[in-house]
Amino acid sequence: MINNIKTPEELLTFMDCINYGFTDKDGINYTDEQFEENVFDKWYLSSPERLLKVKYGHCFDQVELEREWFTKKNYKIHTYYIMFLLPYKNPFSTHAFLAYEKNSKYYLFEHSDYFNRGIHEYKSLEELLNKEMKHHLEFNLKSAKMTKEEINSLTIYEYQRPKYNISMDEFINNALENGKIIKKENK
Repeated sequence: MINNIKTPEELLTFMDCINYGFTDKDGINYTDEQFEENVFDKWYLSSPERLLKVKYGHCFDQVELEREWFTKKNYKIHTYYIMFLLPYKNPFSTHAFLAYEKNSKYYLFEHSDYFNRGIHEYKSLEELLNKEMKHHLEFNLKSAKMTKEEINSLTIYEYQRPKYNISMDEFINNALENGKIIKKENK
């Protein structure tokens, strides 16, 4: 099925079969509040094959499926992890996303973020990353007040494919330790 997909637009439509959430090792699906309560203890990174089988995955899982498809189609891609990098546990969301290059333009391929879903075209990678930072900041400001220090801690890492079956903490540590900082907020 996925091997028959020819364009990014077809892939985006195909991925509508994937629900936001995750399936644990016992086959239990977690969405909404249950997702937040259990993601650090019960989630692990799905391989693209597992994701297509269980049909539940959040942004980290979905980016790996996207990475596999775009890589097989010989696109130049970038995968990013965005977070508020603070020296304490914080309530702010994190996100992973994929960008690809085509005809000297840059495209954000976004499926897991329902409010930003689609393929978004940019003239430069800088423009794409600035837009993602703005979107991520606005999303987090809707649910919590933030200090200037917290806002300025917003950081984007570019990371390579992680190992499958790793935990949330292992995924984050991999992005921070093996990735490289691409952009940091300074307001």
